Amino acid sequence: MSKFKLKNIFDLLGPGFVTATLVLGPGTITVCSKAGALYGNSFLWAIFISAVFMIYSTRICAKIGCINEKSFLSLIGDNYGKVWPLLVGLSVFISCSGFQTGNNIGVGLSMNAMFGGSMAVWAFLFTGISLLFIWTSRNFYDILEKVMLLMLLVMVTAIVGNMFFLDLDIKEIGKGFIPSAPKDLGILIAIASTSFSVVGAAGQSYMVQAKKWKTRDLRKGLLDATTGIMFLCILSAVIIITSAAVLAPKGITVNSAIEMAMQLEPLLGSFAKWLFLIGLFAASFSSFLANSVLSGMFLADALGLGKTINDKWVKIFSSILLAVSTCIAVLFNANPIQLMIMAQATTCFGYPLVIIMIFLLSNNKKVMREYKNSIVTNIILGIAILWVFFLSLRQLYSIISI
Repeated sequence: MSKFKLKNIFDLLGPGFVTATLVLGPGTITVCSKAGALYGNSFLWAIFISAVFMIYSTRICAKIGCINEKSFLSLIGDNYGKVWPLLVGLSVFISCSGFQTGNNIGVGLSMNAMFGGSMAVWAFLFTGISLLFIWTSRNFYDILEKVMLLMLLVMVTAIVGNMFFLDLDIKEIGKGFIPSAPKDLGILIAIASTSFSVVGAAGQSYMVQAKKWKTRDLRKGLLDATTGIMFLCILSAVIIITSAAVLAPKGITVNSAIEMAMQLEPLLGSFAKWLFLIGLFAASFSSFLANSVLSGMFLADALGLGKTINDKWVKIFSSILLAVSTCIAVLFNANPIQLMIMAQATTCFGYPLVIIMIFLLSNNKKVMREYKNSIVTNIILGIAILWVFFLSLRQLYSIISI
């Protein structure tokens, strides 16, 4: 009986946790670390709001994937015209490019801090390893799922364990969950863009189909989506809290991976640097793989060239994204921490169209049958749409104003 129960637990750690580890990349860790170091717990409310939006969006997309044989983009094409899948596919590909740039920087930063060598060398090296991984794997989803769960475990052990060694101000933490005017709009946009990844939520529909989950697995799919995203957002909040408790009092503003690592010193002392950098690499490399494959799936599906992560054109487009984002990360001679934050913020440009399509599909009776959205879900999703448009317009305005 005990073996059966343990197997059931591991069966639940599926697509939702793949999505969580996709979103929990180096950019999320960096942005949350910097937010806590500079502004204490004042951005925790943004994590909470993002968690609500992300959970609902991911559950909806898990539902779409479980109850339909056709893919997310195929359903859009069948119901709203053939031009829309192409636009959504391109939007996702562009958004993933910004996210992938942050992943490249994260890999380079962590390896440079541990072993020396230029960030460019490490970024190119792990791009090559990722390409090898993508092109030589026969059942890529199963390998991806296991690798990412292992990587996630490394991060959890390091970050959550550290909290037990901190003298936390519970009252100040509580205040952080009360919405307030942001002291740094750029940080807010970056946090919101990484914690509430509309693209990651949409990708859940493909992930559950890769898992071969059907309508009979719907309860499992919804539970998986909820627990995976809750896990992601709790971990993001913990990073802010530990940075606020450890880095802020020391006046550390997080301009390097080593400065980020100092938040683990209460637990690990001089070993903090190594475990944090291993965790940063784990988050970078796991997100590195999943993000590139997600973008490849959407673009290939939009062009009618494939929709599973084992299809040839998915691998081709994933490889193109890996190569292009690596070149962008290497060519821009900016502060890598600032560049990573900027890269995370640019991801919100492709979000509006994707979330509108999620809304339309999830309210389409032909697509959802008796599983259409409830009134409460539509209200929350409607607010999420307004939030996404606000973030995208603010980011566009900030770029135009430069």
